[in-house]
Amino acid sequence: MSSKKKTRCSVVFLIIGIAFCIAGGALSLMNSGLSFGSGGSEKEPWCVVEPEGAVRLGDTYEGVQAEEGYAFYELTFSVRNEGDAAAYYQMPSLYYEGEDYDDVYDHYYWEESEEEAEEPLFDGYYEPCVPPGRTGKASEVVQIRDGVERITASYYPGYSMEEVSFKIVIGKEK
Repeated sequence: MSSKKKTRCSVVFLIIGIAFCIAGGALSLMNSGLSFGSGGSEKEPWCVVEPEGAVRLGDTYEGVQAEEGYAFYELTFSVRNEGDAAAYYQMPSLYYEGEDYDDVYDHYYWEESEEEAEEPLFDGYYEPCVPPGRTGKASEVVQIRDGVERITASYYPGYSMEEVSFKIVIGKEK
């Protein structure tokens, strides 16, 4: 085989190898969440939750009796979506705690009928959500031990954000 043919063969294999390396690198970048021409990031919600109040509802709520020494409270919030994707289910999951581990019970069970299912907050959305750039209202009902004056709520505003915490002052009977 002449040296010209060897050189041509080497150049062809080199070009094919470079093409495979470029294609593999581009696929690797796309799989890692980066893509060309999209600004380098995926869309995600980023919600800012601000407490508006806590009102005591009493010892029973929708037919459920509170635990001994506890009462039901409705916690209300303003939820502002500063991200670029819709935030579904009204707000991020909030985690509550008091000074003692048993100051707050945020899970209790009751039967939910179809009429009580949550309605969308904004037109054009079929589930409860806060669209990008909008502010919605949300509330949760929790059980708080008698005598507790404040609790802490924590949440994650987006998928990759640090935890945010704030205090909630416990209010009076509604």
